[in-house]
Amino acid sequence: EMKKVAILFSVMMIGSFIIIYSCKKNDNSNPDPSAKKKCAWVVGDADSTGYGMILYSPDGGDTWERQGMGSAALDSIDLMDVWALDENNVWAVGSKNAILHTTDGGKTWMRIDSPVNPSNPILQSLSIINNTNLWISGSKGTVYNSTDGGNTWAMFDTNFFQGGVMQGIWAHTPDVIYVVGDVSDQPGANRGFISKTLNGGNTWDIITPVNDYNKWQWIGVTSYGNTVVVYGRKSHYVFSIDGGITWKNDSIADTGGIGGADINHLIMLDSQIWWGAFDLGNIYITEDGGSNWIKQLTPSLGGEFLVGIDAWDRQLALAVGESDGWPLGGSILKTSDGGDIWELKDSQKVQLSKVSFIR
Repeated sequence: EMKKVAILFSVMMIGSFIIIYSCKKNDNSNPDPSAKKKCAWVVGDADSTGYGMILYSPDGGDTWERQGMGSAALDSIDLMDVWALDENNVWAVGSKNAILHTTDGGKTWMRIDSPVNPSNPILQSLSIINNTNLWISGSKGTVYNSTDGGNTWAMFDTNFFQGGVMQGIWAHTPDVIYVVGDVSDQPGANRGFISKTLNGGNTWDIITPVNDYNKWQWIGVTSYGNTVVVYGRKSHYVFSIDGGITWKNDSIADTGGIGGADINHLIMLDSQIWWGAFDLGNIYITEDGGSNWIKQLTPSLGGEFLVGIDAWDRQLALAVGESDGWPLGGSILKTSDGGDIWELKDSQKVQLSKVSFIR
């Protein structure tokens, strides 16, 4: 690893019973699981109305309704990522350096003041530790952090991130954060980039996998316990089971395409069970920490890129995607049986980017 320092810039009554519905995933006030609203949000590009796409489901993805139509905060914004903290607090990021927040479950969306950034980046990924500590990454070497719920932001030195597309960010703890993406190695050639901080961004390390594995551009990063996975192009990934001290290279065979389908999004239910959304409409799951991968049965989507996935538990999960050509479109898929069967639940005439159940 090469050590570098990043500079911080300022900058229903039924009978006589009342059923209380709650979106909260870990709310056990009602022992009946069916009484829990499994809330989820999906984001995507602006459509013909000119407003960024935000879709909300109160029932685990069976039905969807649009939010934010006519809101100035969503005017001409393509949304790239979403993070639902609870049934009220949801964050989203996107083009034009846009950071969005709702505190009323999406009835109203607000544009949050972001750092002054002349490059006007596309914000591509966000990771939230709690209500106050937020991390965001994007194009042109952009990395932001707020420790006060978005009132103020720190912007890190874009030179350290080599002006690259930082597609993935993951805050493991308030101190340990990973940022991954790709940077220009030479004109017309890009390489993967992996960085890590152990002190909340005061200093950063560059992680260089063996056997030149940074020749694969990285798309995202996630972790559970001591297991960290960085994933990307052509079904390649690197992972650590000791909290990032040592790393192992790996890839997934027979995912299709020329050299393998890109891993666009990966989530971890625990250290062994990971679900991934891939190009070519593919979803794979591993239950042994990557030793074996099982292809899921998904609808034929004509080669659609699945770019976002999230799970409520081992049975219920949602995936979203975008078309690989004209006409533009996006799909929402759902499984209720652990991935044996995925069903198409909604489609839009714009590309959809990410999905988030409430945490």
